[in-house]
Amino acid sequence: MTADHRRSLSRIEFVLLCLFAIALPLVEAPKNIFWALFVLVWLGGSIRSGNFGQLARSWDLLFAGLIIAPLLSVVLSPYTPQWKEIGDIVGYISLGWILARSRLETKQIIGLLTCLIAATLAGVVQGYWIMQTDPKRVWLQLNSVGHVNHSALYGAGIGILANALAAFGAQRLGQRQWQLAVASAVLMFGAMIVFASRGALVAYLAGSLPVLLVLPHARLRRLLPALGLCALIGIGIGLAGNKLIHNAENHSLIEKTAIGIESGNLSSFRLQALNTAIELMRQHPLTGAGAASFNAASPALVEQWVKARGEVFVRERYFFSSHAHGLYANTLGERGVLGLGVLLILMASWSLALLRRWPRAEHDTRAHLSWAAGVAGWSVVFVGGLFNTTLHHEHGMLAMVGLGLLLSGASLRNKATA
Repeated sequence: MTADHRRSLSRIEFVLLCLFAIALPLVEAPKNIFWALFVLVWLGGSIRSGNFGQLARSWDLLFAGLIIAPLLSVVLSPYTPQWKEIGDIVGYISLGWILARSRLETKQIIGLLTCLIAATLAGVVQGYWIMQTDPKRVWLQLNSVGHVNHSALYGAGIGILANALAAFGAQRLGQRQWQLAVASAVLMFGAMIVFASRGALVAYLAGSLPVLLVLPHARLRRLLPALGLCALIGIGIGLAGNKLIHNAENHSLIEKTAIGIESGNLSSFRLQALNTAIELMRQHPLTGAGAASFNAASPALVEQWVKARGEVFVRERYFFSSHAHGLYANTLGERGVLGLGVLLILMASWSLALLRRWPRAEHDTRAHLSWAAGVAGWSVVFVGGLFNTTLHHEHGMLAMVGLGLLLSGASLRNKATA
């Protein structure tokens, strides 16, 4: 077994990280304050000790590339530069980079996941209460995350983490703590149905399935009552539909899908948004229009580009918005082939890391939870990215926590070292 040269987190660093995790879905300013304090304290401690942890050179280059590609897109943008977007990108990439170079003990990982899950459940309760009492709020959403599609995707990542804690935490948690973990997983499943986001539910299921697949049969049988309860909750909420909320304008998952099929717009204009992204890429192939500049493609401008090629402009083939409602189309339009290339390298590297660290029975709880966190982040970014613009703000923070934990769990994989 190779030595682990990652830098352990000090008590104050871990406390700041947990405070950040609690604030992430709930409050805006404290979230940013705790993130900044965590990064500054970690850097200060690393400078004093002369130890910045250890990480494979290829991952260092990839993390750097994830910052440089969008930075170039802003610097070379022919439109108004969106420097605020770079701050967001540096924020979530630095978080993943630091955690990948750090070493968290099993108790710390369980504590961090508990903070993330508990804060999200609190946000779901708050959001549901507001939805019932405010006639202007017709969708469930988390206070600091915002729009239902974004909140649902954040919830998908947390739901996978809740499943992982229930599945892998039994050996390290007391009986009552484990029961709370199982209850939290069931509650998060119910929240996923109430969010009524098809893309988020697909990401949730895609990330939860591998967690169940790696479980030994005995442990899986222990979770069967909870899985059965989830099935009943899903059926009940699906049948209840918009009776669960005060506003008849809202629709359940089944109703939304049926409406999409009837209207011939099952993709909710995502295919049209892809056409808009392609037009942006044609004009700015290497670095795109610039991070956060998707709205630069106005109807008049796209019509001008299309007619300049001698083609007929059909307005219905395009969708114009602040973003493309899909990670891949949005990256192509805003950051060009360079940005999309870096994203695909991240997807391939992340996928390979998950396969190489696929947990087995002899691996310890830390390895299982670190791997599951990587699965959660991967599913939200790359599966959820098929349906919405992920890897930004709260999504990016949560995903990079998952990636950082995955990479930090490279060693100490035997039960004897748990």
